[in-house]
Amino acid sequence: MLKAFLTRPTYNTPLLTEMLLAEGIEVEVRSEPSVCPEHILKQKISEVDALLTHTEDRIDESLLELASAKLKVISNMGIGYSNIDVAAATKRGITVTNTPTEEAFEATAEATVAMLLAIARRIPALHLERKSMDHDPDPSFLRPTATSVREKVTGVVGMGRIGSRVAKTMHLGFDNQIQYYDLLSKPELESSLGARQVSLSDLMKTSDFIVVNMPLSKESHGLLSAEMINLMQDHATFINTARSELVDEEALVDRLNAGTLHGAGLDVYGNAVNKITAENIALTSHFANFEDRAYTDMTQLVANNVIATLTTGHALTPVKE
Repeated sequence: MLKAFLTRPTYNTPLLTEMLLAEGIEVEVRSEPSVCPEHILKQKISEVDALLTHTEDRIDESLLELASAKLKVISNMGIGYSNIDVAAATKRGITVTNTPTEEAFEATAEATVAMLLAIARRIPALHLERKSMDHDPDPSFLRPTATSVREKVTGVVGMGRIGSRVAKTMHLGFDNQIQYYDLLSKPELESSLGARQVSLSDLMKTSDFIVVNMPLSKESHGLLSAEMINLMQDHATFINTARSELVDEEALVDRLNAGTLHGAGLDVYGNAVNKITAENIALTSHFANFEDRAYTDMTQLVANNVIATLTTGHALTPVKE
């Protein structure tokens, strides 16, 4: 019987194991919910036909050197796959797959808009204020106000499958003007939403809301530099549900703590966020697409990628370096 190893329980482990067993693939599931230790990965990668990973599992070349000749597929649970050395896997004839389901894109777009609304309306700050008291705060027009969302300008950094959904929601739902920065023009969105392609500096200077949905690459690493962060208007709201490495977080934290931004919603971030003293902040720990519909689809795609690779030699969603 073909063998697979799942590095830790996933969203719907019974569904996953049932799908694989139906195709003659036996699954060993590590019972602990934590990230899989390296010594266990070293043991299992030398034994199985399929390795089922999560984006926190580091699969580098030194680990792949221990892979069994039987290992044909590493099926990663997530849209991203930067945790896997794809070139090293490909060199050894191992297919790497990810889970770019439509539901995952929808979920991340919804989370992006949800954080934008929460920060604009100062919900995190209001929540923290009330939690620190045993009564409602005194009403006063001297208090910081929320900012309206309707009829504003949303700047989308990365008008891809997630960014385009955010743009559509903000335009049709809140009558926002849409401007975007992307390496490619999007004529269909320019036609349907009246979106304008602009330079990154213009977007940062003139947007009320800035949402970052651009994939991480060598070209985009550090794209939102300190110079770009400092171009934002004082009333701007900044949202990042893409990758933390796109942003100079020290510069962002400096602006937040100085009170020269309305607030920020970050699903992805580094250690710099531990220095934030501002209150109108939402940190969601890389859970933007963590919802029932998205993760059910992703679980099924993890299984179907394994099944397709082991039975036909062709994965459904292979990734390339």
